[in-house]
Amino acid sequence: MTATGNGNVDPITLEILSHRLYQIAREMGITLERVGGTVNTTQQHDYMASLYTADGDVLSAGESLGQHVACAGVAVKKIIERFEDGEGIDPDDVFLLNDPYVAAIHQSDVYVIAPIHHEGRRIAWSATFVHVMDIGAMSPGGNSPGATEICHEGLRVPGLKLVERGKLRQDVFDTLLNMTRQPVMVGLDLKCEIAANNIAKARIQEIAGQYGPELLEQVAAEIIQYTESVLRERIGEFADGSWSDTALIQGDETWKMQLTLNKQGDRLIFDFTGSDPQARTGINMPYHATFGTCFAAVLETLGYDIPRNHGAFAPIEIVAPPGTVVNAQYPAPVSLNTTSGAATCRYLAPAVLMQMLATSESWRHEVMASNAGHRFARHAGVNQYGRYYVSSLSEGAIDGYGARAGKDGVDSGGRGWHSCQNVEWVEQNFPILYLFRRHLMDGAGAGRYRGGAGAETALTVHDAPEGGIKGVALGVSGLRNSGQGVFGGLSAAPSLLVLKEDTAVWDAIRENRHPEDVEAMGGTSEMLPYCDFDLRDGGVLYMRMASGGGYGDPLDRDPEAVLRDVVNGIVSAESARDIYGVALDDSETRVDDAATEALRARIRKQR
Repeated sequence: MTATGNGNVDPITLEILSHRLYQIAREMGITLERVGGTVNTTQQHDYMASLYTADGDVLSAGESLGQHVACAGVAVKKIIERFEDGEGIDPDDVFLLNDPYVAAIHQSDVYVIAPIHHEGRRIAWSATFVHVMDIGAMSPGGNSPGATEICHEGLRVPGLKLVERGKLRQDVFDTLLNMTRQPVMVGLDLKCEIAANNIAKARIQEIAGQYGPELLEQVAAEIIQYTESVLRERIGEFADGSWSDTALIQGDETWKMQLTLNKQGDRLIFDFTGSDPQARTGINMPYHATFGTCFAAVLETLGYDIPRNHGAFAPIEIVAPPGTVVNAQYPAPVSLNTTSGAATCRYLAPAVLMQMLATSESWRHEVMASNAGHRFARHAGVNQYGRYYVSSLSEGAIDGYGARAGKDGVDSGGRGWHSCQNVEWVEQNFPILYLFRRHLMDGAGAGRYRGGAGAETALTVHDAPEGGIKGVALGVSGLRNSGQGVFGGLSAAPSLLVLKEDTAVWDAIRENRHPEDVEAMGGTSEMLPYCDFDLRDGGVLYMRMASGGGYGDPLDRDPEAVLRDVVNGIVSAESARDIYGVALDDSETRVDDAATEALRARIRKQR
């Protein structure tokens, strides 16, 4: 279908059906949560559920992560290309694809795709993904730091029929599960995806039955055209220009990602020329993942209030040289990319867009500091019930947002699509004991409006039958910052992943002392790069999450706001004095106005 809406649909019907399509996509996501039983789906919300036109254009993205919405659209088109003239695409078929060199981002993100027919005619598609619990790669869970090529990273499916004319292909299903460490959980992941696609089919068929497929196609064309026209108009408000930024991914090696945004007329060209060659570590991104990340960034900045559909594709162009970290060529590994290369791209694309927004008085109020991503870990082993498991530590969902024009960043708000695991649930299901999970003091970037404070956590193994568990360290690795400030705001503290061994943590617990001071636990400390590691009895895993950068000069911040942050443990009294220029009384409960004025004047003079 080409987005050539001609205005033939009356505006009331158009509005009703547009919202109905959006709600169907949302209901698909709710179905994933309710039918699925894995923590990735039910607590972390690491999934996507969207609708597509009959030929694979994005129809309605619901509340899903835009990066995956775009890639699933590529997946739908690849399924059409692969099966249309071969085995055929029949009503009630369901397809599966997870090949990053076809359409997926990495193998752990398994796409399940289904055609939707009305009276024998294909009228739409639905698609979902969930991050399955294991994919049979070198490391449990699929993210494999030791992989040097994609063949090390687990099961890779370029497209197959999982359900044929309404009947599950049990031989295929069993074969897929047999190649993973967690067959029961992966089976549940796949079945919740089938259920969500069944919901989409039933709801779209209801609309087609009520209004007719022709009207549904007209609505699809018009809302896609509407999104494109509004987006082009907004882009056209800015003067032509170029804006650039660079970010580093640091592990045992360092990789650079460079991006220049060129605004020409009503088009946005994201040019990644200058980015490093593809790595032998799985931080690399396929081209479609890079496109999807920029698509999501444009929607979040310029298109936050318009329907999220294929209309946003048209004004966007991506230049990503083949063989680089943003356009990896076979057989480059990719398993770490969603939390490294893609997270870095998720930082850069909004960062250059914010530079563009800052040039317009009418858009300047939308500028905010970007979050550069966080460290992350997976864990696996035998739990306290004697069962083998694979899971993740989603502490990254408690990142701090960047500061905004006129408001502080959100504390521990995480990225919009993720939620954080419940501590009690983790401790009940795995041989893990949390020592603390709390806001990080002095982590947020200072500014007139400070960045959101991220969190820090520490945990140890408890009641582990084998005396420990396996871990996988991943995420955005770098010691520069976790988000730069804007307009004089300061950068946020970097996100860290630290393994401490041979600590006195259990001595403190036996003595009824809360082991809240990481340094006081003693033992040895190792900053973890991308690696597999062991967390043994007496060891502690410390995770410091990303915080947001600040907005504006810290000396312009309301002293009473600084005092509130000191009282709430977000800012130390020392930082209040040295960075914000706020003098507090001896009890640290009141601002000394005269001393604050003098202190700020002295700091400004020293600058």
